[in-house]
Order: sequence, then structure tokens, then C-alpha cells
Amino acid sequence: MLPTLPAAPGGDANFGGWRDETLMTADLRAGPPTRRTTFLGLAGLGLTGLATASGCRLAVDEARGATGDSGAHRGGTLTIAMNLDARPVAAQAHQAQSVVWRRMVFETLTEYDAAGIPRPLLATSWKITDGGRTVALRLRDDVRFHSGRPMTSKDVIFSLKRTADPVAVTQARAVSAHITDMTADGDHALRIRLGRPAGNLFDMFELASILDRESAAGLASGKEVVGTGPFAWRSWAPGSHLTLVRNRYFRTRGRPYLDRIDMPCITDPTALVTAVRSGRADIAYGAAPLDAKGLSRDDRYVIDLGTAVDYAVSMDVRAHPFDKPEVRRAVGYALDRERVLSQVFAGYGRASSLWWTDKEPGWSREQSDAYTYDRTRARRMIEQSGAKGAEVMIDVIAVQAALAAAQIVRYDLSAAGLSVRTRVLDPIDFSARQAAGKLGHMFINGYGIADLSAATLVGAHPAFAATNSSHFHTPEYTAAINRAATASSGERKAAVRALGAYMQRHAFSQSIATTRSAIIRSKRARGLGLTYLGCPRLDNTYLV
Repeated sequence: MLPTLPAAPGGDANFGGWRDETLMTADLRAGPPTRRTTFLGLAGLGLTGLATASGCRLAVDEARGATGDSGAHRGGTLTIAMNLDARPVAAQAHQAQSVVWRRMVFETLTEYDAAGIPRPLLATSWKITDGGRTVALRLRDDVRFHSGRPMTSKDVIFSLKRTADPVAVTQARAVSAHITDMTADGDHALRIRLGRPAGNLFDMFELASILDRESAAGLASGKEVVGTGPFAWRSWAPGSHLTLVRNRYFRTRGRPYLDRIDMPCITDPTALVTAVRSGRADIAYGAAPLDAKGLSRDDRYVIDLGTAVDYAVSMDVRAHPFDKPEVRRAVGYALDRERVLSQVFAGYGRASSLWWTDKEPGWSREQSDAYTYDRTRARRMIEQSGAKGAEVMIDVIAVQAALAAAQIVRYDLSAAGLSVRTRVLDPIDFSARQAAGKLGHMFINGYGIADLSAATLVGAHPAFAATNSSHFHTPEYTAAINRAATASSGERKAAVRALGAYMQRHAFSQSIATTRSAIIRSKRARGLGLTYLGCPRLDNTYLV
């Protein structure tokens, strides 16, 4: 979210409502605020994973953690059971394989507060001029990487350049692709020039972890993963275990409290919950919503809310019967979104026809409720379009929540008159096919940046971009995306609503529901924080 910041001295409106802007913060050592959100759930992969044995009574008693809290103190090892393995190369991406550990190991230039306002983190101040095309940043001078080397503007320039490279697999590319030049002004200042204004500029800063330019090549193998965050990457056994340790160079005195974080990968949803119930883990990230719902009634545990994910079913507009907009719109009326919300996500979340959340200023309740469940209307539209009985294949990513949603979608579409089959693809294969535009007639996936701007969501993901995996391309759509991306704060609401209306009218994708990853936490672990995007922050976490 790009708020209207105080104008710099002498700054005038000079481009479509853009102003020369600046923001300064005096006290940086307290750190930015964090948030907890309403409980929703994104389940883990439905694959065979590590089994965990039942814990002894002592372990269960420890899990209660309801007594004896003498306050925050130094020391201890926190165990976080995570539902997916780490992917170090995605250190600058907000995705399921980096969301758990990214904010522990790395930091960013700015960080949104709970209201979506960017606050200083590694940057101390910024000034936006030239109609939104030039950004001047000043950096902290007390930041060291885990190696002990001081962070400089050269590291920031390197990191931002990397986000424009497809190898980084980051959504920040929606903005960084438009950077035309970056120059350092000493060790602690730099200037960024853009080819066009970016209303979602701070989304890039939120996503672009600052890397150590001297060791960044090691991200590909996971041998060297060096950041500035409160915890340092010690070891990683792919598919099994990640270990982080306290960063001895962290600039905040006395933080973090924890000495170590152990993160076993447990992809089986039942085993993931068992790990916490038995006391073998303090936190389970990515639990199934129904499991989390059940434990929410147990006073030994707290349910925290992580990253926002929108689940959607998209269609290849070249393939019969989805070459007809009427059939694509019929799908919107055929979907029983409330049933998906209830049976897959335990009633937590929002059944929505929009792909972004109400954190986006252009979010509209009317658009969110645009497609209501009406099977009779859907059947009539499909029959009138000559599509009754058409055979369609739905490709589904092998993630438990998507698989469960696909069962309901298949039933709904069959009831509306289509002949439906499903094909399950593992996440790597699904993602590769989606990027190449080689999925089936329909495909179901979750998109984990629903809390960011509509411009970033649409501009960053192949499911929605101007050149997308549905093969829906029109000059009008490209123009609508560009208007949303370049809009000033005063223009943003109208631009985003126009984009949403265009996407809903042409209906190449139908949003089903917005959820959040469920984090089951033993009360033994205190002081957990979450970033605006739902990444765990453990600077102030301690054990009792």
C-alpha cells in the first residue's frame, strides 16, 4: 500500500496526482509493529511425510505452558514443524517454501505495519520525486551480515537487481522489472530510477530481502544463505531439517532471546499436528484448518494466523467450452463458495469473487460478492451456450486444501452440466506447467500474496499477468493492469475497481475463497510476532 506521505519541502503535484514525498522516522531501534490476524487455514501438502512418535506425559505437560511465565529471558531452542521444505533460492519471494524462515534470516528495506503503511527497517528514510519515477533511500549504518561484514548500498543494489532476474522467482519483479538505473551515493544511500511510476513500490521493498552480494551464489544450493536477520542459517538437510542459530551481530541489544530454531519438515498433516500435541514441536506451521479448529478449543494451544492465500479456478480461454465468456461466467455461478469455506477451511475466511483482500484500498464488497451460488442459472447459461455435457479436465496442485476444494468444484460443475475429470500434479510440475501455459482446460491453485496490492498480485503471477496461463490477452486488459500499477494514491481505488470489474466480466479466473495459513502454537512459546504478510517474527519470542 502506497500511502499519501507528507510532501517534501517545495514538492508540488507533478504527475497524475503523484507528489514529491518523504518519510523520516527518528527511533528505529524499537522495530516496526507486527500483527495477528483472524484464524484461517492453508493446509500442507497431502504427501507422505515424517511420522512422529507419541510424546511422554512430561512433554504433554510442557506443551500446556500455562503456568510459570517469569517473563522474557535469553536461551533455549524453539522447534517449528513446517509443512514444506525450505527453498533457499526463493529468499526474496513470498511463497510457501520461504514464508516460515525468510523473515528470521533476512530483512527488507521497509516493512508494512498493521495498517499497511510502510515503516523503516533497513532503510531509514526515502524521498519520491519526478512523478514517482525516482526514489532516494538512506540506509542504516549499523547493519552487519551474519558473516560480520557491514551492509552497504552495493548490497542493496545487488539485491534489487536480482529480483528482476527470473531465477529469484519473486513477486517483486512486478516492480523491479521497471527499474532503469540504480546508483550508490556512498555506503549508506542510493537512488533508484524507474521507467514508470509504481503505485506498488513498497510491495517490492516488502518482498526484496537484502542479500550479501559476496555469498548470494550459494542460495541455489543452500550452502551459503547469509542475511542480516536475527537468526543465521546454520544447516539444511533438504527434505528433512533446517537449523537456525542466534545472529551474534544483530544490532538490537539482547535480541533475539532464542539461541536456536530447529525446523523439521513434516509434510503429512496428521503428523504435523501430532508433533505439537506430543510436545516434540512448539509450533506447527501450515496445519489443516479443521485440525487447527479442533485445537483452538484446547487451552494448551494458541492459533496464530499466517499468510493470506486466495484459491481460484482458472480456465484456458482457447479450449472448448471456455472459449465462450458465457460459460466462464457460468462457472462463477456454479461454485458453492460457502461450502468450500465451511468444509475445506472450517468456516474461517471469506468466500469471495475477488482475488485480493480488503487490505487493498480498491477492494469492493460488491465485487467480492459478484458471483453468488445459483446452480439453476449456471445450468441455463451452459445449456444456452451449447456447452452441456462438454468434457473438461481440471489440473489441481497437490496441496491438501486445493485437492479438497477441487472435489467440491468438480461436483458443482458436474451438477451444472459439464463432464469433469481431475488430474493431480505435484507442485513443481504444476508450477512449471502454469508458467509455460500448459495446464488443462481448468486449473486450481492458491495464490499467497493476496494481502499485497492488486497490481502486484496481477502483475507478478502467471495466472493473472497480461500474458497469462489462461491465454487471455487483450489490449484493454493490459491497459487496466498498467493503470492499477501506475496509479497515484488518489487514483488507486478507481483503477483497481476497474481492473476487478474487467477481470470479472471476462471471467478467465474465478476466485473461490481467501484463507490464511494456520499456525498452531504451544503456550510454552511466547512473544511470536507476524509480519504484514504473515511471516513469523521471532525477535521477541521466548520459551517458558
